[in-house]
Amino acid sequence: MSDVLADLPTFLNDSEPWFRSALRTLVEQPTVSPGMEDDAAILAGVEVARGVIADSGAEVEVVPSGGTPALIARFAHPQPKARVVIYNHYDVQPADASKWAQDDPFRFEVREDAEREFLYLGRGTTDDKGPALCGLRAASWVAKHDLPIEIICLWETEEEIGSPNLGDVLEARKELLSGDCVIVSDTIWPSAAQPAISTGLRGGMFATARLRTGNKETHSGLTGGGARNPLRELAALAAAIERAGFWRLDVREPSAEEIESYGRSGFDIDYFRAAHDLEKLATDVPIEMMLNLWARPTFEVHGLAGGYQGKGVKSTVPPEAELKFSFRLVPDQTPERLWERLSAFVHNFNPDVELTRLGSFVPYRGAIEGPVHAAIVHGMREGFGKQPALVREGGSIGAVPMMAQLLGVPVHFLPLSLPEHGYHAPNERFDWKQAKGGIAAFVHTFAKLVG
Repeated sequence: MSDVLADLPTFLNDSEPWFRSALRTLVEQPTVSPGMEDDAAILAGVEVARGVIADSGAEVEVVPSGGTPALIARFAHPQPKARVVIYNHYDVQPADASKWAQDDPFRFEVREDAEREFLYLGRGTTDDKGPALCGLRAASWVAKHDLPIEIICLWETEEEIGSPNLGDVLEARKELLSGDCVIVSDTIWPSAAQPAISTGLRGGMFATARLRTGNKETHSGLTGGGARNPLRELAALAAAIERAGFWRLDVREPSAEEIESYGRSGFDIDYFRAAHDLEKLATDVPIEMMLNLWARPTFEVHGLAGGYQGKGVKSTVPPEAELKFSFRLVPDQTPERLWERLSAFVHNFNPDVELTRLGSFVPYRGAIEGPVHAAIVHGMREGFGKQPALVREGGSIGAVPMMAQLLGVPVHFLPLSLPEHGYHAPNERFDWKQAKGGIAAFVHTFAKLVG
């Protein structure tokens, strides 16, 4: 196998122009998630991506669903020893140009960088078009060198809205996609200094609480103290949920081995603060922060709408208000049990509140043993020059537990993004150092699996 890998360094060095061109092509397609903007951009972008994939030597199929389609690329082999699915998503978050340094978030830009070689700027560069191209480029190398492995690249177009129609695609192509494993490249290292492999994801549940107490806005000097204030009551509800214990139940604590690995992850409080442009943190104790981010559930308030929102103060009592919030879940919590407890708690606290469940994902705990995990560890070590740490991911990917359940295969992770890359944030970017290491990591992973 070492002879087969002999030309890999040259291949990697020669791949930057291809990577830059392909990423430019994909980023300049404004494939904002369905329902957030006109879906025509997604459909047009799918056709552009089909061409990029076909040029890499794969058989490409656009698979319809109840929503927008998915792309499936197949690098076949007549006698494969393994079949691996690489999952990425092609849809992106909306981008408000007024908050970006670039005039247009969908105009791709490249800047030289002493540490990262090249920075690639634009919406979707790190989430998730750059990592997707790393897997695609590695698959093309495997096909060129006739390694006995079949690689399937699955690019979804609805991940950012919870993958509501991915099940259609999985069922329609179940035989093809039910291989030895799925490898997801849509997660983040805690630090640029230390490679890391995600071993689990938090789940999530999203909800709103609405309260209507009148039919019109009233003067607080005339009605204050007599009228119920829905903003105040929903704020009190949020504070009560935060203090409550029901959403902290059913938690599987991380093992001593996991916690020890967290300590080797390279997580740094100051780096975390700077990467996310934060001024105040919940704790300054690194291990507490890691546990809070990866292994403990959370309750977050995202918005409290209602009343006067202009400058200064308008002394009125609003007739209605809405609280927008979510929970992040960890193994062994379930959205169903949490919803039952939340509904009972809200009803007992304020029976006039109308509670609406908007969506949910179950948590996922991946395998940390077996040949696929060992191959990914090997690939990351070869690609980035360090033994990777094992961590959990604080975010949620609804597609992951769905693929595990419907395909009946283990789902593993090969992360390539960094905190400073700006997932979902303005000024999103990816870089060539991560991309080059990522392509190498995928190639070494595949070679290890069949070697």
